Amino acid sequence: AEYYKTPRGFCSHTYPSLKFPEAQEALWRGLVHDGLATLATDEYPTNLELKLRGRTIEDVTGGNVGAEARMGIGYSEGVVKRGMTHERLADITATNAAKIFGLYPRKGAIAAGSDADIVLIDPTIRKTLTKDDFHVSDYSPWEGWQITGWPVLTLLRGKVIAERGKLRGSTSDGRLLTRKIDNAILARPAV
Repeated sequence: AEYYKTPRGFCSHTYPSLKFPEAQEALWRGLVHDGLATLATDEYPTNLELKLRGRTIEDVTGGNVGAEARMGIGYSEGVVKRGMTHERLADITATNAAKIFGLYPRKGAIAAGSDADIVLIDPTIRKTLTKDDFHVSDYSPWEGWQITGWPVLTLLRGKVIAERGKLRGSTSDGRLLTRKIDNAILARPAV
């Protein structure tokens, strides 16, 4: 919330809004200790020119790039800084979402008969993120973020689709999968 007052604060505007540090820590505790099910992004990238049109927090366009940063930020903030297990990172970034949407075990698992969708993270990478680390916008709210650990290889159904920041796949690699949210999940209270 205080970040909104900085010179580049408008770049981070999104929905839901940024939280105060104590609320951010509570969210991380929930992710690390099983209080929240997923670490996700709605991925609504805009360009810098569109963001600059707004003059106040009420008229700045929300939305940002998030999908490309999610795994690296999740690893750096969750595993490195807060002691999250690798298994828990896999749960909040893949397994739980697959279960919620009725796609498990085809998705969200490494097992015989599963699709072999895998992200490999190099834990030795230490860097400061720049806009060049992202491919769908001319700015990123993650610019300047210090990270430890970054994705280096992404497999989709066993095929390399991204490697060291370069897209190797094509738009024809995608498949439409029918999702079904189980009634037991719909009946739960929202967290």
